[in-house]
Amino acid sequence: MVQQLTPVTSDTEYDIIYPESDGKPMADNTIQFRWIVTVKEN
Repeated sequence: MVQQLTPVTSDTEYDIIYPESDGKPMADNTIQFRWIVTVKEN
């Protein structure tokens, strides 16, 4: 059985907001990235 989905008409209910930052630290270079991974994965 096939059912066709109807598009959502109200954009305000289902707007997706993509944040610019998640507030978590980001590595400035490869060495910092490796340390972040090492500490996190321990």
